[in-house]
Formats: sequence, structure tokens, C-alpha cells
Amino acid sequence: MHQLAFQLKTAPSPSIDNFVVGQNRELVATIGRFLKRSSDVRFLYLWGLADSGKTHLLRAAGVAWESLGHGVCYDMRLVEAHTLNDELCLCIDDIDQLNADEQIDFFNIYNEIRNCGGRMVMAGRQPLSALDLRADVLTRLGWGLIYQVFPLDDTQKTEALVEYAKLRGFSISKEVIAFVLARYPRDLRSLVALLDGLDRYSMELKRGITIPLVKSFFNFKD
Repeated sequence: MHQLAFQLKTAPSPSIDNFVVGQNRELVATIGRFLKRSSDVRFLYLWGLADSGKTHLLRAAGVAWESLGHGVCYDMRLVEAHTLNDELCLCIDDIDQLNADEQIDFFNIYNEIRNCGGRMVMAGRQPLSALDLRADVLTRLGWGLIYQVFPLDDTQKTEALVEYAKLRGFSISKEVIAFVLARYPRDLRSLVALLDGLDRYSMELKRGITIPLVKSFFNFKD
């Protein structure tokens, strides 16, 4: 049981499969084409508020790209360790926080990636028009596709989590999810991790996922 408690504290690694789509179906479809190289999409800028899922998607795209046998780099400072070719994808988060020197590095690296046929996924908290970055950096960001990552409201979260549970082969009621939303971190990664944990806990106890079981689960984790 102590080992189970340790496992429940670990959120799953970001993946396309465990991203709760909500209003982001077009974006997820675009990332699918990006990964399959079935379109000319090579540069993506994802923006959204904290906990909207933009970092999840950026990391998930990198993981999926690497699983296809290609190179991935998540840090501009380490790009020189990679072969610059059409199989490299550079994933850069927090674009809006680049300092002056980092913007120069970004500008040069973007040009190198573009020239060698590579790809980039970038993320930040603001739309292009609100970014306080150099004009030439903004121009480069504007050359690719730009998507807002929309967070889910409580109704959408509830429906999405019920569907997520179904896809994973277990059921959970909207009443139980409402109970969880009122008492647990509301970012989707934590909620998905919690659902996976509740599923394992319910199987361990051989009980359905009910509010009493959730209460027991929280007490157990503490």
C-alpha cells in the first residue's frame, strides 16, 4: 500500500492521449499533421493562460516526435548538441520571458532551424500582439501557425473527465467530479493524475468510485 501511495503522487507524463481536448480540437488535429509531416506546418506558437494546457501540448508534441525516432531539444542552449536537419524539433516554452540576449539567440536559431528544414513548437502566455519582444523575433513567430489554447470551464472539465474515464475503461459520475473540483487542484494534469489514481485505488479495494471512496483516498494519501 505504501508503494501505491507513492505511485499516486506522480502525475502522468504529458502526451497527446492524456490531453483533455475541450475547444482545442483544431489545434490537436494540426499537431497530428505536424507529427505526420502530412502538411507544410513546421512552426507552431501556442499561447494561453496558466493551466490552459499549452505546456502540456508543447511537451506532448516533443515526446511524440521523439517516439517517431526524431531528435528533440527543449533548451536553446543545448541545440548545438543536436544535428541540425529536417528531423529536429525544437520545443521552447515561455517565449514571452526571453531576455535581450536570449531573443538574439532565438532569432539566430529560428533561422537555422528554418533553413535546415527542422521544426519548432513554441509557447507563451500572451498572443503575438501583446508580446514585448524584438520586432524581428515577432516576425519569425508570425511566420508559423498561431493557436490560442483554450482552458476548460467546470462543465467542460466534468464532461471531458467523464469521457476520459470511459476511454480508460472505468466510470465516474459527474457528482463525484464536482466533489473533486471543489477540493483538489483544478489544473488538468493534476485532475487526470487523480482520476488514474482513483481508478487504481478503487481496483485495489474492489469498490466503485464514489464520494466515500474519494474521501478515503484523500485521507489515505495524507
